[in-house]
Amino acid sequence: MSKFKPMELIDKMSGKFHSKSKFYAAEKYGTQYTGLIGEITVPPTEKQVANREKFATARANVAALSEEQIATYREDFRKSPGKYKSLNGYIFAQEYAKL
Repeated sequence: MSKFKPMELIDKMSGKFHSKSKFYAAEKYGTQYTGLIGEITVPPTEKQVANREKFATARANVAALSEEQIATYREDFRKSPGKYKSLNGYIFAQEYAKL
């Protein structure tokens, strides 16, 4: 007598099913979940609003940098980029840390 082992077509899936899909799949602590991406129906908390404002301020500060300041950041980035792979990410992180 023979034994059959079912074949798994998709072992794991994460993310949206396709670009226009509202459904997603995720895995957390070994358990797979599926869900529906929907609009947020509750107002943001004070901490979320503060984080959004901090991010917006850092973004505005980066946009307002002069060429001299960008050149300084460029030199610092060349010497020690740290965990950053792009100059823009490095500059934003430095400006964000100042706030």
